[in-house]
Amino acid sequence: MIETIRDTWQQYSTFYINYLSKRWDNISPMEYGIVLVSIAVIGWLLMKSGARKA
Repeated sequence: MIETIRDTWQQYSTFYINYLSKRWDNISPMEYGIVLVSIAVIGWLLMKSGARKA
């Protein structure tokens, strides 16, 4: 059973890594901007929700 899970995980990860690699190689300026804004928003949310020292 572990081998089946491992093989399935390997197939999915290989597919998505190749897909994202091809998308990144052909990214447009608009898509690149969306990626940067998304990273900025996620980072801001993580910093805002972080523990604060009193």
